[in-house]
Amino acid sequence: MRRIAFTLFLILFFSGGCGPNKAPEHPQVVADGDVVKLPLSVVDDGGVHFYTYKLADKNVNFLVRTDGNGKLHTHLDACYSCFKYKLGYFVEDGDLVCWPCRYRYPLADEEWQFIQACSPITLAHRIKGNYLVIKLSRLQRAGKFF
Repeated sequence: MRRIAFTLFLILFFSGGCGPNKAPEHPQVVADGDVVKLPLSVVDDGGVHFYTYKLADKNVNFLVRTDGNGKLHTHLDACYSCFKYKLGYFVEDGDLVCWPCRYRYPLADEEWQFIQACSPITLAHRIKGNYLVIKLSRLQRAGKFF
């Protein structure tokens, strides 16, 4: 039974499923002028938060995570190698895991400096007042990965 389920998964995965692949949808964020603002009271809680910015017909997905030292990081929900599958990452046992290749990134690590194709794409941000702020232009340029 497991072999049948696995085979079905592979067929759907490599054939693109039931239709064209589209990145999943997370809670949506909207622009505030030329930036996207996320309240620190929401994202600075030690967890991982996934978001979607709608860019025309694309879901530009990103995540905010807190490392083991309490520092916030932002990344696209895509890696340099597997972005073409539009599956992104999931969280499991304290790691961020790439859906297609299953490579794991420990959430507690301060930096993810892997020199490999499957590597989370960093998304620049800044802290301004009580908000984590991402320039809208960065999300628009990130559309090529989705």
